[in-house]
Amino acid sequence: MDAGEPIFITINRWALAGNRMNIAIYTTAHGYGHASRSYEIAQTLVEQNAELKVYFISSAPDSFFAGQEHPRIIRRAARLDAGIRQIDSLQMDLLGTLTDLDHLATESESLISREAEALRKAAVSLVLVDLPFLAFEAATQAGVPAWGLSNFSWDWIYAAYLDEFPHLEVHIERIRRAYSLAEGVFRLPFHGGFDAFRQIVDIPLVARRSRLSKDEIRHRLGLEENAEVALFSFGGHPLSIRKLQRQQQVKLICTEPQADPGPPFKYLTNRWLIRSGLRYCDLVAAVDVVISKPGYGIVSECIANRTAMLYTQRGHFREFPILVDQMKAFIPAIEIAPADLQSGRWLEAYAELKKQPFPPPMDCNGADVVAEDLISIISGHWAQHAVPLRT
Repeated sequence: MDAGEPIFITINRWALAGNRMNIAIYTTAHGYGHASRSYEIAQTLVEQNAELKVYFISSAPDSFFAGQEHPRIIRRAARLDAGIRQIDSLQMDLLGTLTDLDHLATESESLISREAEALRKAAVSLVLVDLPFLAFEAATQAGVPAWGLSNFSWDWIYAAYLDEFPHLEVHIERIRRAYSLAEGVFRLPFHGGFDAFRQIVDIPLVARRSRLSKDEIRHRLGLEENAEVALFSFGGHPLSIRKLQRQQQVKLICTEPQADPGPPFKYLTNRWLIRSGLRYCDLVAAVDVVISKPGYGIVSECIANRTAMLYTQRGHFREFPILVDQMKAFIPAIEIAPADLQSGRWLEAYAELKKQPFPPPMDCNGADVVAEDLISIISGHWAQHAVPLRT
């Protein structure tokens, strides 16, 4: 068979394991973008099928999911990969990352056994993994089929640091072996890697979209309808800003899990957002500009909610140039230097960004697509995709 020759894949051999409608979703320990998109899929699954139960396994804190609970989404904490350790919002700790990977390797046998037993006990019949590699090994040990979901693979990310840290090779090989156990992977836009997977299914963007009007969100935030507003979005890492220009022509917002940077920011806690009936994507939709380091989560929410972005470098991370290059086809975006971010010298770039028109919208229905496919797989009816197999 030629490498690019499409064939139809049927997986009925997996689908009728007791005809259970239980799915487990594992997310990586790296950042919040993975957890947000995977949880969006979990919520879509339970909305599409009233019999389905989702076990959601993540190291993201409970506060991240506050206000989004569902009785058929059962969450628990587990960490089955290392991601990349961060010094702060803009600096990576690669030596610490290697230490984390070494430690994970020593713990892997017990972690896999524990998760395999949990999958059997929960009568899970399908696993979705975004993209902690040990979850594939646990699913295999439990006799449960697993699919991946991501816009990059960790073997591809770590390979960028092999010259400086050759010992990463042993971890990369382990990750690739684990990926090869998967039935396949749902590949998101802005992607890199994935040659270790047996088959690839390309899907649209998975992103949270606000269900409220911009005026309604601003009313709940206590903001004037015509106010200039920017959201600082840097995940759970410290926001190292020494000084900000005091002109109040732009109102500034940041939220947990960032620490409160003090004036002139309007700081919103998770508890306040819940009381106000707001999600993070509502903030993205309400502001004029998001100021951030580009990662899939914030880029996808800016695209889905039609919000411009001022962005800064995030160090040597292989995903970064792909995101930056491709996101500009869907939102206005301008880069600022880290020093300008930290000192507050970004108002000129902000004004320039406001003049840029929005490109045509992007398809952001990936959660619906994946949910429909997973339900079809678990029901034994999934054969609609023609996808090339790796040879």
